[in-house]
Amino acid sequence: MKKLKCIFIFLSTWFIVNATEPDYVWTSPSHNSSESMPCGGGDVGMNVWVENGDVLFYVARSGAFDEHNTLLKQGRFRICLTPNPFQNASDFRQTLKLNDGYVEIAASGTKIQLWADVFKPVIHVEIQSKKKIATEIRYENWRYADRLVRKGEGQQNSYKWAVPEGLKTAKDSVLASGNSVVFYHQNPEKTVFDLTVSQQGLDVVKTELYNPLKNLISGGKMWSNNLVYAGIKNGMYAGTDFQAWIFRSRKPHTKLKISI
Repeated sequence: MKKLKCIFIFLSTWFIVNATEPDYVWTSPSHNSSESMPCGGGDVGMNVWVENGDVLFYVARSGAFDEHNTLLKQGRFRICLTPNPFQNASDFRQTLKLNDGYVEIAASGTKIQLWADVFKPVIHVEIQSKKKIATEIRYENWRYADRLVRKGEGQQNSYKWAVPEGLKTAKDSVLASGNSVVFYHQNPEKTVFDLTVSQQGLDVVKTELYNPLKNLISGGKMWSNNLVYAGIKNGMYAGTDFQAWIFRSRKPHTKLKISI
């Protein structure tokens, strides 16, 4: 009887250890951001995809609400490698490693791994290649100027269907130099909180209420020892104009680490 119990415990333990979820594997690049792969850790999230040979990903973090109570994406990153291993590659693989919590993109002897630290809000991008390559990474931001809230976009914030005419989202601040770029959105003092308080007839007790949006700052920093700032370029993606802050590797490499 004891022997049977030991066998049962062993098999149960083996099953628990080995009952891992299978990875998700794509064997072709995406057409656009709607075909992105999720990746994250802690309170940091990413949408990762490969489009026309470029690796792209959006970055988000919980609590990053703007003055209209919209949960903002912090921006978009674009990685371009030369020579490009992902352009028309027959051995392309993009894998979501479910149990280890990272995305790996591989082709032609080159691989890129993206993952977020669960103990602190840092995204790690690790590039490895059998042959020396050059890397260009761009931080792309569409809030480089004040932006009108377009028709239908009110559904993503507290205004919903009653967006005031001429409502704008305040622009971000982006500071690039050397081997890093800092980007952040700072809410103004007046937010949708003020309108809500007035609508509810609570102005007489407004000073006793907590405004979680007033002057709130959200953003981040991207850096790497082997990068150098190379200027700004304008672009268009998904019908929205943006500016890109461009960084290039100082010299060809087989390994490169980038932190965000």
